Amino acid sequence: MNCAIISYIIMGILSKGAKKMAEQRAILPDEARLLAERGDGDAALLYLAMQSGAAVQMTEQRRKAALRVLAELGLLLPEEHRPEQTEQTTADRLRDGEFQRLVGETQRMMGRVLSTEELKCLITMHDYLRLPSDVLSVLISYCLQRANLRGKPVPSLRTIEKEAYLWADSGVDTMEAAIPYIQSQLARQTRTGHICALLQISGRSLTAAELRYVEGWIDWGFPDDAIAMAYEKTCLNTGGLKWPYLNSILKSWHTQGLHTVKEIKAGDGGAKKQKPADKGLTDLEQKLIRQMMEED
Repeated sequence: MNCAIISYIIMGILSKGAKKMAEQRAILPDEARLLAERGDGDAALLYLAMQSGAAVQMTEQRRKAALRVLAELGLLLPEEHRPEQTEQTTADRLRDGEFQRLVGETQRMMGRVLSTEELKCLITMHDYLRLPSDVLSVLISYCLQRANLRGKPVPSLRTIEKEAYLWADSGVDTMEAAIPYIQSQLARQTRTGHICALLQISGRSLTAAELRYVEGWIDWGFPDDAIAMAYEKTCLNTGGLKWPYLNSILKSWHTQGLHTVKEIKAGDGGAKKQKPADKGLTDLEQKLIRQMMEED
């Protein structure tokens, strides 16, 4: 969705629903700007619904994707909604045997003693989000392993806390839910690695923008060979990997309901039968090249 359109929608809702929002929580200008710049319509819609208390009709897959975007933007947990933890409450929690074991396990995994602020994060995840100790241990281990696989530094507990809010909002609050969730996320990460290989990207991690492109293609349901076909078309027409151009090809196929190589070839074949004399670039390809050149 176009960023200007999302910005218009946000501002429109803010102006029309100002009274209702005031009863709940007004969206700050910086939050509106982040949502508009990200350009994710589902994330903007879900965030507005969360702040106003309204219901939103959205598939579970779209909702989880929107929650991931909000977590990345740091909007999943507005700072003023964070439960306040005092030095006394922290000391009181440390007297609890179960919480002591959770702290010890967390320190073992992190390889260091937790600071007071990190203990407060752990209390928030355990007491406020009501994530059981065994689920939290799995969550922390997952975040550490994910960072290691991506070549990233050890995440802070504040970063892990954001992931915990995502788990809680997605209903991942039992071991029965956590295991398949982690498996699906690891499968997604493996799939991302395969796509990097076919795009001939090695020796570096994807940037945040590049990762958003790849995750979008996965969500659209494209298999690797279809992405490879779009990549080859991109290289032939532009001379290399141009992310906006490649994304536009896949977005066009997705809009037409073409996802497998067989479907794409059949669709292209139909177009060729209609225009047998046209041996140059199609109007769509010419438009995509112009867009790519403008973005560069």
